[in-house]
Formats: sequence, C-alpha cells, structure tokens
Amino acid sequence: MKLSKSPTFRKVVIPWYDSDLFCLVISIFFALVFYFSTVGISVALEHEQYQRYCWVPITLMSLSGIPLVTNLFRILSRMVSRSTEDE
Repeated sequence: MKLSKSPTFRKVVIPWYDSDLFCLVISIFFALVFYFSTVGISVALEHEQYQRYCWVPITLMSLSGIPLVTNLFRILSRMVSRSTEDE
C-alpha cells in the first residue's frame, strides 16, 4: 500500500505579524517616519545652529527605510505569487 504524500489538506497558518494587513500597516508607519526624517533633514540644514545634528534624521531615515523596503518587497512578492497561482 502506498503512503499518501500529503495526508491532510489544511491551509498553512501564517502568524499575525506576517499577514498582508500587518505588513501594509507597518509599511505605512515606516513611510511616515521616513517622511518625518526628510522634513527633519531639511529643517536641520536650513538653520545653521542645527546643521551639526543632521545625523539624527539621517539615522532615522536609514533605520526606517530598511524595514520599509523589506515589507514592500514582501507585499509585492506575495502579490506576484498570487497572480501566478491564479493563472
């Protein structure tokens, strides 16, 4: 008697922090932080007394840009994989 390769036909349960909605909410949050840091850079460069503190918004921009790009890539790859599964 042959054994069945997949005896159960259940969907894979994805954790809540890896859901599409959560990735979208996190992406929106990090986009807002990224925008806030760009405004901070422009304000810091306008005032001469704050120019030496320009590293703070630059650090904030880089630290928010990494998860923003990661989550956007994750969402886009899921959308592409879903569209290829439908076809």
